[in-house]
Amino acid sequence: MQRIVLGVISALFVLLTPLTAFAQEKLHDPAAGWYSHFNLWLIISIVIYLVVTIPLIYFPFKYRRKKTNQDGAYIQGNTALEILWIVIPIIITLLLGVQSWALFTEYRTVPKDAFEAKSVAFMYGFEMTSPEGITTMNELRVPVGPVKMNLTSKDVIHDFAIPHFRVREDMLPGRTTYLWFNAKKPGEYPVFCSFYCGTGHSGMLAKVIVMEKNDYDEWVKKQKGASEAAAASPELMGKELLDKSGCTGCHSITGEVKMGPSLKGILGKKTILADDSTVTVDEAFIKEKITNPEAKRIKGFPPVMPPTQLKPGESEAISAYLKTLK
Repeated sequence: MQRIVLGVISALFVLLTPLTAFAQEKLHDPAAGWYSHFNLWLIISIVIYLVVTIPLIYFPFKYRRKKTNQDGAYIQGNTALEILWIVIPIIITLLLGVQSWALFTEYRTVPKDAFEAKSVAFMYGFEMTSPEGITTMNELRVPVGPVKMNLTSKDVIHDFAIPHFRVREDMLPGRTTYLWFNAKKPGEYPVFCSFYCGTGHSGMLAKVIVMEKNDYDEWVKKQKGASEAAAASPELMGKELLDKSGCTGCHSITGEVKMGPSLKGILGKKTILADDSTVTVDEAFIKEKITNPEAKRIKGFPPVMPPTQLKPGESEAISAYLKTLK
């Protein structure tokens, strides 16, 4: 009896030895870790399914009653089987536990040479900031290699999810969280908010653009040159302010209505407020709307616009840019 039990346990260890490689391998990639995790659970699930299903099909034929009123054999118990169905689940549980812990450690341990960027979520968009201080809306450019994202939120709970890299993390107001991924190949990868955050949740989309190191360095130079040009032009400065503040996430510049009215042709236009009064959108209205959104809320749009403090000259720059949107 003991020989049978020991033989089965030894065979089980031999069978599971290739699977333990998933837990022991240092992958340095959360996506690869998730694939290994899935494959391990799939293989074990298939083995368990076959161990249960094959006897389930075989036994009714093997032990069916062959004569009328025939009594079945009296089986009191089987010590070997009882030991096996205790020992085998313990071994499988330990294996899955070790592999799950290895995956968690991999997911939370950021490589020392990782490119470090920041994202601030708001209703409804992502403000991205590179290590060089370049801020973009709903678009993050990174060089090939490991990338760490520091995450927070301006208003409610959001979630930063990149399905291709198998990573996601909650973005909490007043708190910084993080995730990391391995951007192995240049390309464009979609980003979603995977935590319901309000009526504009479905439109809260962004993208990660992975570039070769030389291409990324060239892009940084162009962005810095554009910022210098914006400082000398009120119109360009106004556009940069709207982009960095996240305004274009809710207000289009093409005439399309999103969470808020389109900015195209808005200056000089008459609009109806929530109290059914009519007002002409001028530079003073724009400034008040930015600093105190609820003072004059436009009818038909939800009260989700956050107040923003303006520095001297910024209101004039925004108005100068809006004049170009005809």
